[in-house]
This record gives sequence, structure tokens and C-alpha cells, in this order.
Amino acid sequence: MKRSSVLIFAAALFANGHHSLAHEGGDFDSMLAQKRKADITFAQLMQVMHQATSMIFDGILYENPETVALGAHLLAEHPAPANGPAAAILKERRDDFKNVMPTYDKVFHGSAESVTLNARKRNWQEAYAGYREITDACVACHATWRPHAISRQVEGMRR
Repeated sequence: MKRSSVLIFAAALFANGHHSLAHEGGDFDSMLAQKRKADITFAQLMQVMHQATSMIFDGILYENPETVALGAHLLAEHPAPANGPAAAILKERRDDFKNVMPTYDKVFHGSAESVTLNARKRNWQEAYAGYREITDACVACHATWRPHAISRQVEGMRR
């Protein structure tokens, strides 16, 4: 995906009202409070999220609704790092990060539900469209926040 497409996607999230989670009773702290805490780092959480999206994609390719549903469930119900995801971001950007994380969480939940329902109906084109929404959100988040990750500031940790 081109960087301009990623930025357009990120802007579209906010233009479509996804930024107004506070008005819907959702914010970073309440989102985090609902998550199971796990003894993992944020990078390890991203590995879990990658596995979840891989399961969804594999399920779509093999037309296996159960694999899609399991991947979508893992994506939607993922744990939070015990020290919280914001700990992975530079202090000067943490508040900004906390403000947008509920948006991404909402996209993942909605898309995970949609992809599961469509897979169970064996509507594979629509399931794939939901998968693309998920991966577009992943790429937009990574493009926006990776430059502000603490691990990116440590020499030898850059990819």
C-alpha cells in the first residue's frame, strides 16, 4: 500500500466519526481495562495479531469458516501487554497514541465480526473485504506509530 493510501485511510477513520469514541463511552483507559493482561511486550502482542490475521487469511483462501472465526476471535479478544501498549511509544507521543488506539480497536472488532459473519455465510468476497479493512488498519497504524516506538530509537533495533 502506498504511504498516501495509508494516510488517507487514517484520515478516513477520523472523518467517519471513529475518533468520537469518548462520546460512545470508550477511551484508552476503559478499553485497556476490558482487556486481559498478559506477560508480553507490545512487540509480542503484534506477533499475536499477525498470527490472528494470518489465520483469517488462510481461512479465506481455504474457504474454512472455522479458521476465519478463530483468527477473528483472537484478533478481537487479544490480551494487552501487562505494562500497557502505550509503554512502547515515546513519552512525548503517548497521549496521541492513547487517543487513537480505541479507534483501531473498534475497527478490529467491527471487521472481525464482519469477516466472521461473511465466512459463515461462505460469502468469501465480503469476508476478504473485511480482511482488507483489518490489514489496512494495521498498515496505517504501523506507518503512523512505528517511527515513535521506543524500540526504533534504540540503535540496533531498527529494521
